Amino acid sequence: MVKELWRPPNYGIIKLNFDASFIQEKKLATTAVLARDYKREIVGVETYLFKDVVDAFVAEARACERALIFASMMCFRRLVVEGDSLSVIKNIKKKEEDKSILRPITHHIHQLDMFFDEVTYKFVPRAVNDATHVLALEGRRRRVCGDWVNGVPDSVRIVVMKDRLAWNQRV
Repeated sequence: MVKELWRPPNYGIIKLNFDASFIQEKKLATTAVLARDYKREIVGVETYLFKDVVDAFVAEARACERALIFASMMCFRRLVVEGDSLSVIKNIKKKEEDKSILRPITHHIHQLDMFFDEVTYKFVPRAVNDATHVLALEGRRRRVCGDWVNGVPDSVRIVVMKDRLAWNQRV
């Protein structure tokens, strides 16, 4: 069995990984977006706080939605959007009306798609999305809402460096 690795995007494409940290008792979610380029460099990060979130699926869908809003604000044009919620990725890829609780969010995601030249959605295992998961936890802990203007937390940089090393050492 081959270990899944975070893979850099092709030249000219930005890879956005998204994730969410959800506290069910408080109905609070912190979403995270980590943007990297073909050189595996971090080109942007954002965490965002949501109140009154019903479940983890909604939190993950909101994280994907925030990834596209963030990409738009950063003027990125060609994207690969990755997340570790298979149900959210499948829901977005369907591109048809459904009756799920995610419908308004996926509808908005499809509208946001139109602002970009190219958007591809991919499911990745949690291990591939670890840096973004750590970012979501840091955002929740530090209560950061928006861009990380003071730099990426060391805990996230460490995981990004591990991703880079694993990619460089692949067989």
